[in-house]
This record gives sequence, structure tokens and C-alpha cells, in this order.
Amino acid sequence: MQLNRNDIIKDGRNIYGVFCILGSVIYVKPVPDVNGTPVYGLGEVLKYYRKIEVMGK
Repeated sequence: MQLNRNDIIKDGRNIYGVFCILGSVIYVKPVPDVNGTPVYGLGEVLKYYRKIEVMGK
């Protein structure tokens, strides 16, 4: 799996946008609901990346 900047990750009701990837760490920030955008599940992402850091708004 290759994530890119602005990809969307969903964890239950929480939705995050990827803004930086450094090695096996993904930095995300909360985003409003995005309709029609491909979304990756958190469990699927954690199979390929070691850690996800949620940054403030």
C-alpha cells in the first residue's frame, strides 16, 4: 500500500487527511466529511505503516 498526501483515513466516525509520510510514520490531521473521496480503513493502513500521528487542528 502506498499512501499519498491528501489521502483519507477513516477510524470509525473520525476522518483524517494525510499531510506527511516519513518512512513508516504517517502524520494526519482531522478533516470534515468528504463525500466521494476514496477512503482507507485504519486497520488496513496499520498493516503497512508502523505508526500514525494525529496532529492538532
